[in-house]
Amino acid sequence: MAKESIQAENSDLQKHIENGVEKIISDAVKATLRDPKQSAFFARFAAASAKASKRRIELEE
Repeated sequence: MAKESIQAENSDLQKHIENGVEKIISDAVKATLRDPKQSAFFARFAAASAKASKRRIELEE
């Protein structure tokens, strides 16, 4: 029972962190629209972040 509770808490924390990172990326991209190089960097970073999040979820299961 305790193990399931810890896994649920970890899952909630993971979702919270993922949402926070997505918000930061979104705000950063909006702030850098005037600089195409920075926008391209953040777009690549956002894609890599999404891929990493999916991978972490897969490894949890």
